[in-house]
Amino acid sequence: MLLLLIILLPLAGFVYLGLAGKHLREPLPGIIASALTGASFLLVVALSLGGGAAWEIKDWLPGIPFSLVLDPLSSYMGLVVTGIGFLIHVYAIGYMHGDEGFSRFFAYLNLFIAMMMTLVLAGSYPVMFIGWEGVGLASFLLIGFWYTEKKNADSARKAFIVNRIGDLGFLLGMALLYSLFGTLSIAELREALEASHVLPLSLGLAGFLLFVGAVGKSAQVPLMVWLPDAMAGPTPVSALIHAATMVTAGVYLIARSSFLYVNLQDVSYFIAVIGILTAAYGALSALGQWDIKKIVAYSTISQLGYMFMAVGVGAYWIALFHVMTHAFYKALLFLASGSVIHALGGEQDVRKMGGLKKYLPRTHLHGLAGALSLAGFPLLAGFWSKDAIITATLNYPFGGTGFYIAGLSVAFLTAIYAMRWYALVFLGEYKGDAHPHEAPPVMTIPNDILALGAVFAGFLALPKPFWNLIEPYLAPALAHVEVHHMSLGLEWGLITLSAVVALAGLYLGYLAFTRWALPKWYLAFQTWSENAFYVDLAYNAVIVTPLKELAYIWSLLDGALDTFYVYVAGVSGWLGERLTRVQTGYVRAYGALMVFGLVAMLVWGVLR
Repeated sequence: MLLLLIILLPLAGFVYLGLAGKHLREPLPGIIASALTGASFLLVVALSLGGGAAWEIKDWLPGIPFSLVLDPLSSYMGLVVTGIGFLIHVYAIGYMHGDEGFSRFFAYLNLFIAMMMTLVLAGSYPVMFIGWEGVGLASFLLIGFWYTEKKNADSARKAFIVNRIGDLGFLLGMALLYSLFGTLSIAELREALEASHVLPLSLGLAGFLLFVGAVGKSAQVPLMVWLPDAMAGPTPVSALIHAATMVTAGVYLIARSSFLYVNLQDVSYFIAVIGILTAAYGALSALGQWDIKKIVAYSTISQLGYMFMAVGVGAYWIALFHVMTHAFYKALLFLASGSVIHALGGEQDVRKMGGLKKYLPRTHLHGLAGALSLAGFPLLAGFWSKDAIITATLNYPFGGTGFYIAGLSVAFLTAIYAMRWYALVFLGEYKGDAHPHEAPPVMTIPNDILALGAVFAGFLALPKPFWNLIEPYLAPALAHVEVHHMSLGLEWGLITLSAVVALAGLYLGYLAFTRWALPKWYLAFQTWSENAFYVDLAYNAVIVTPLKELAYIWSLLDGALDTFYVYVAGVSGWLGERLTRVQTGYVRAYGALMVFGLVAMLVWGVLR
């Protein structure tokens, strides 16, 4: 029952704040929502230390129980979701101060955590799908929180619709798995696949369809277009969606299904290719953005690409390691961006910033820690997990060298745009009109904790001869993949190369955006990058606009049909009104009509 409380506590917060929150004075709704999320975090910790837990309702669906499981994988993800989620909740108390929808905002945040924990704790794919769809609903509500502005409402709809495309793949994948094995229990499917010597050919299609669901939720090519627009929501929403919850759900799905994908080499290779393409697209697009949050948003797309490349090459635990480190530094970058926006009265254009190191010393340290960790600065959290992913590609037998070179190249670009973000915001001279002021403690203290994670979380999984706490913890819940272990010298040589690449990218970024005049070719590239290589424009031209035109034509046809039906109804009414006059109610009139009818029939019969 305690396991169920992990979900029920934030869900109760959603119900209570949704119904009675408007009667509560600020900051009480934020305190209640934060406390319930913190309680869920403590329950995850307690149950994890107790060896895990399970809870189920049998025969929830034919052959499928409603089951929740806290094993090493779900406890690991649960700690990330509730822990980072709690810090974001606390931060939001200060950020959303004075907003008319204060209590409604925290109700939505609690719904998000409840649905994400349903997804994480699910013991079967249908239960996971409930959380999957619930997270989609909560993200729709949060992205469009300031729905009176059309841009925000459009962004929420875009996220919702694009995710439904991926969700169709998830549904079809579940249907195919059920037809093959007669169950959708994750534990039973794992046992069936591990015991089977002959795998059905359609299993590859099922794995691909599940991956389609992950592509939509985790914003991979070609369904990545919704994620940058998710910046329309308040900054804590951006941190919650991008850092620890919704976008990593796809990575979690693949890792939870590792017993399936370890048998599907073709599908796994395709996942790795999509991952590195997404990583490159996100990095190249981040280089030209001017919105402080969009730079970080495109970096999320890129980092998610790394995670998918990792699961594609079979490095499941390393992908999850990067999920954790990324959660720290990405939440930190978004919340530091929020502190900057708060300090500048809502300004988000980095061209109107600069020099904020002097005005916002504490936020500057947060931004520096987040940017350096993102860039892979040696010994910081992002360095260890990203290097582990890039190095793992060399063990992949199908083009591992190509993945390694591509991954290292994207890491170089990452360091450049991370330094660009930091330099444009904090270095140089201040270019804005507002009077910057540091954020209150309720916003800076959560960032202090996140900064510690962005710096030190990588030490939980160090390469040999040091300790690695994460791999042995997650191993029981993940499929085992045989790898060729490198020599100690080669591994540390590759680590050194990653460090050199990151430092070179940071230095080049520093010179390019603080010292040099950018060349004309870069300015041309920046236009393409700023518009994310016009993918949205192409989608609108090829898909959205034709569908809108088709909908308009159908509306005209529908209007014509409506007019026709109204005319038919009018004629019927007119005829009916005339026919009613025959019904006089006089018996002698009916008798006369009956006699007249009989005479007419006799005459007709005689004449015939």
